[in-house]
Order: sequence, then structure tokens, then C-alpha cells
Amino acid sequence: MRTWVYVDGFNLYYGALKNRPFRWLNLKELAINVMPSTCSIEKIKFFTARVSGGIDQDAPKRQQLYLNALATVPEIEVYFGHFLAKPIWRPILKLPIADEPMQSGSTSLTLPAGEYSVAGVHPVRGAEVRKLTVGHNHVGGRRKSRTKPAINAVTAEVHAMEEKGSDVNLAVHLLNDAWKGEFDAAAVITNDTDLCEPIRMVAQERGFPVTVICPTDGTGQSMAPKLQAVASFSRHIHTADLTASQFPDSIPGTNLHKPPNW
Repeated sequence: MRTWVYVDGFNLYYGALKNRPFRWLNLKELAINVMPSTCSIEKIKFFTARVSGGIDQDAPKRQQLYLNALATVPEIEVYFGHFLAKPIWRPILKLPIADEPMQSGSTSLTLPAGEYSVAGVHPVRGAEVRKLTVGHNHVGGRRKSRTKPAINAVTAEVHAMEEKGSDVNLAVHLLNDAWKGEFDAAAVITNDTDLCEPIRMVAQERGFPVTVICPTDGTGQSMAPKLQAVASFSRHIHTADLTASQFPDSIPGTNLHKPPNW
């Protein structure tokens, strides 16, 4: 069965790869390992955006190295969205703990216990100065955290990077390829419910089976119920799949090597 695979790159990264030793990932091998043997993986479309070096100056180099590795696989095509950088006010969810290291890119810093002024110009309240207390607040040896901000939470203006375009690009390609009859079946690696409608249209209106592959192994999350409802089939990426789908540390016939700490 001719199968085309559509990869939501950042959903895959944050669902299955971040802070794990599987980032040197051969997407074709992953598709082969996850999908049934009756599927012939003819094309893989990878949707991502170029990362910024604002926090980690080596991140763009590592990403380009990985893109070069993907380029050695003829079935893989890469499509780029973009990042939109903007300042935005947000309530603080987790406060720093005194004398414990905080990581900012490659820099580690600590704050001693005490009160710190948080100053700025809020878009509604105008100029304000509030106090942020940094103390030795542990619960069971771990820092206190909330799942949502308190009503009176301290707000701060933060640098936000919003990824734009990748999910739209994936949806357009999936629909266009289905209407052109490019495949007999499709697979989408994502857990993003924004893709429910294009998946539903391809599966129900065009009649092509669509497997949704959820990249959440090891994170404690499961597939979004809305995605499962529109998928023809559902699968998960497991640690064994990631382990079996790595590029060699040095890719034969190239000068490409797995980045350190990957």
C-alpha cells in the first residue's frame, strides 16, 4: 500500500525527543518501524521551522546538521514555517528557588533569598513595580509549581517565540496530495488537534485511511481524544521504535556526525 507520512516536527520533538537521547532520528526508519509491514513508505514530508540562536547559539547549527542528515534519505522532503518573536505579558507560573541553579541556554545562574523588584509597563495597568520573593520553598525536595497561575500572580513581560505555519503547511499538503491521489494511505505524526479537520476530510470524504501516530511515549500523555475520533487507525511511538530508528553516529559516505549530547 503506497503510504505517505506527514510529520509535525515540533510536536514530534516536544512529544518524544526533547531531553531524550533519540534526536538523531531517521524519519524513514521510524515510519517503517511504527507502521504495518503492508505499508510501502514512499514519501515523508517533514514540517518544521528554523530555530533561533537567541537562547542557545549552537541550536541552529545542530538543527542544520540534522536537516543535512535527513537530506541523505531520498524519500524525505522538508517544508519550513517560521518563528514569530514578540514580547508578551504572562503570569509567572513557577518562581525561582533561592540558591538553586537556573539554566538559561548555556548559562547557569542562581539568586540568593530575598525580594526583587519586578518593574515594567503593563499594557493595561501602566507602570508598576511589584515584589518577587525568592525563598527556599521546597515540597518533597522539589520546587513548588502550579498547573495554572494564581489569581494575583506576578506578571512579567517575556520574550516569546511562536512557531507559525507548520501545521497549516501540513494540512494543505495532506489535503492536496489526497485530492491528487498521490497515496493509498497516509500517516500523520502529531498530537495537535488543529489537524483534526484535514485528517477527517481525507479519511471520511476522500476515503483514504489515515493513521495518526502519537509522539508521546515517555511523557505520560496519551493521544488527544479528538484526534483518535477522526483517525482511521491510531498508533504510538514507543521508546523501542526510537531506539531502532537512529541514524548511525557517523553517516556513511558523508562527513555528518551525530551532535554531542544527542
